[in-house]
Amino acid sequence: MWSRRSILTGLAAATTMACTGQRGPGSTTTTIPRVAAGPATALPPLADWRVTRWAADPWSRGAYSYLAPGTSPVTRRSLAHPVDDRLFFAGEATDPDHPGTVHGALASGQRAAGEVVASRRSGPTVVVGAGVAGLGAAQALAAVGHDVVVVEARDRVGGRVWSVDVGDAVIDLGGSWLHGLRDNPVADLATSLGVDLVPTDYDNALLFDADGSPLPWPRLDHLYDLVADLLGSSRSSGSMAAAVAEVRSGVTGDDRRYLEYVLASEVDHWFAAGPEALAFTGVHEGSWSRGGDAVPATSYRPIVDHLADGLDIRMGHPVSVVRSEADGVRVVTDGGEFVGATVVVTVPLGVLQAGTIRFEPELPRAKVAAIDSLGMGVMDKVVLRFDEAFWDPDVDLVAYTADRSGYFVEWYNAVPWAGRPILVGFNAGRPAAEIESWSDDETLDAALDVLRRIRW
Repeated sequence: MWSRRSILTGLAAATTMACTGQRGPGSTTTTIPRVAAGPATALPPLADWRVTRWAADPWSRGAYSYLAPGTSPVTRRSLAHPVDDRLFFAGEATDPDHPGTVHGALASGQRAAGEVVASRRSGPTVVVGAGVAGLGAAQALAAVGHDVVVVEARDRVGGRVWSVDVGDAVIDLGGSWLHGLRDNPVADLATSLGVDLVPTDYDNALLFDADGSPLPWPRLDHLYDLVADLLGSSRSSGSMAAAVAEVRSGVTGDDRRYLEYVLASEVDHWFAAGPEALAFTGVHEGSWSRGGDAVPATSYRPIVDHLADGLDIRMGHPVSVVRSEADGVRVVTDGGEFVGATVVVTVPLGVLQAGTIRFEPELPRAKVAAIDSLGMGVMDKVVLRFDEAFWDPDVDLVAYTADRSGYFVEWYNAVPWAGRPILVGFNAGRPAAEIESWSDDETLDAALDVLRRIRW
């Protein structure tokens, strides 16, 4: 039997950034899912809340990357490959060892900085993007005496790592977890900064059925076995769609709903995409980090602030053109132009796919193919702060096998790391993409509807 969260560990798959975005208005819809009728729990007053939409964020265009059908880790290396020893690329999508993670982003920035130094080009470097990859690149260059400036479209640093105040607590609306504490440079950095890392035990979890009644985890054991067999059935770059359709066709009744929960938890919520959108190579890529997962009690804020410390960062400077010229590189932004010998582009894959930045001359075909063929996933959060906790404050995860698969099926208890009565609900893949079209109020209502139905 596979225990929860051990499926991907056994397959040595990559872990996720668990990334989300910003609260903002969305269009309304008439298809908001409602859970099965039943007695509703009266919830305590809601003190504060946030809804995130990373796919709609123009400076992210998604949460983090995944291997779509036809791609492999070689595709990531193509994305990372320098152009003419002047144009360098970093970001979690370029890291074949730990894609979709904060420490993968940091490692990619440090790798790109090493490539800049190795190019031996004389002159300053312009780093595009003040996310973790950009900050990591800039710090590594500055450490060897390199002249570097960072240009950032947002009015803050961190990119898809974003810590906000929710009352007197600080919650990460973007990357939340550190994955693999034993061999994670971000964990080492956190320790050096005195940041307390609170472990997450994914087996310290409660499971509820669609009507809100408690459900014993062993009821899903055979379905975890099915999903493990599915994920391990191939290492090709082919689509998982046919294989998952075959698994679904053999499951009926309540088991079908439970299977959809397992797929959402073990696939969608790790890769920010459903199995139909993934290549089998995506399940097996990367290096599995050891030592378990943890959340910084302080949020990522002090870690990002440390990475940004001492750097020349120009915020509010969205880049429109990166132009290679005879004597260097010119970066055109809304706030002015920056000239350097080299440039490190660290914007998210989704921004590259959207064509927000124009490259002159055009990027090589292999680079364009890598950008277009990789997938950019969707992962969003609903952060709810109540006046008091109505759930077990010692549990890490609350799981819900919804009638409509994938909608608000996992909730993390933030009490252990934030010290406040906060629940963080996750949506990923296709359900997250649909929920992004809802208004804030509709999203909040649907989330609270689920919590009211659970028989705590």
